[in-house]
Amino acid sequence: MRGDKIKFCPTLLTGLDIVTAQNVKNITSNGKSTLRFIDLFAGLGGFHHAMEKIGNKWGFQTECVFASELRQDLRKLYSLNYGFPYEEINSDITLLTDENIIKTQVPDHDVLCAGFPCQPFSQAGKRKGFLDEGRGNMFDFICAIIEERAKSNDKPRFLLLENVSNLKGHDEGNTWRIIQERLDALGYYVSGEILSPHQFGIPQHRKRIYIVGLRKDLVDSKEYQPFEFPEKKEKLCDITK
Repeated sequence: MRGDKIKFCPTLLTGLDIVTAQNVKNITSNGKSTLRFIDLFAGLGGFHHAMEKIGNKWGFQTECVFASELRQDLRKLYSLNYGFPYEEINSDITLLTDENIIKTQVPDHDVLCAGFPCQPFSQAGKRKGFLDEGRGNMFDFICAIIEERAKSNDKPRFLLLENVSNLKGHDEGNTWRIIQERLDALGYYVSGEILSPHQFGIPQHRKRIYIVGLRKDLVDSKEYQPFEFPEKKEKLCDITK
């Protein structure tokens, strides 16, 4: 996730406020008022910044327990920005192919954040989607982590994913359908919405799809209501801020 999204993420992720405001202790995996999260395809740390902002707002701690980023320069900046030990940042998520490695390297966590590679689903390029070797299959590693944590009954309670807006219509909608079906099979209610910073008063047009997953066993299926994204507002942006 690139640095130009850092201002936007806190606006989007305030959707978690609905949950955290009710009872933080009940939603955390460690029984304490600390929200543990992992940051996949971390970039400069847009999701990390957002999670910290939510914690500050509601008066509880957030802790990043695992981060992964391929580019060395971004790993260095991530470490500098958030004090996360550089040597502990995973440099290649594709190394997490063995269930024992996932078990030992990826701790239990409440929220899985991931801005997985968007090039295979973009309107530009070859649009190979899941068939784009080395990039299009990164969603598989997200699912692998969830599957492995599920074996210990501690899979993440929430999923927060991001990609290009074209993902929703890619391959005539089949890509989005597959993502929904896979996450549903893993035990999550899934919602997706295309949003842009300019719809929230931030001077940037950058449409992205944001995907929120809520673990089904956390709510009564009869009372479950789809996740409500922030209301989009077409308003003037103050470029002086």
